Amino acid sequence: MGNSTSRRRGPSPLPPDQLRQKRLSVYVTDSELVAIQIQARQVQMAPPAYLRAAGLNILPPTIPEINRQAWATLAKAAGNLATISTAMRGGEYIQLEELRIAVNEFRQALIGVVHERDAED
Repeated sequence: MGNSTSRRRGPSPLPPDQLRQKRLSVYVTDSELVAIQIQARQVQMAPPAYLRAAGLNILPPTIPEINRQAWATLAKAAGNLATISTAMRGGEYIQLEELRIAVNEFRQALIGVVHERDAED
């Protein structure tokens, strides 16, 4: 049970040249801290990792909010189309009316038409 050949849990240790052992301390105001936290959250990073990436000019691209909203709006229609496509590739019989409805919903979502049943959700 206690032998030294058992695998250690967690990630493999980093090579010595990749270990972060130096610390930088930065003082910020309350409003600066909030701004950093918001920006870090937008790219799904912790504030220290965000500051490191910003300082090294290697930040990930941020996705504009309008794109996030568009993706959320199109998700249901795109999912329906993917389901139909998968079924068709698998040899399942798809009724033409079902396909027409899915394609029409996708087209309407692309141009921004909102149905009453979708507006209630």
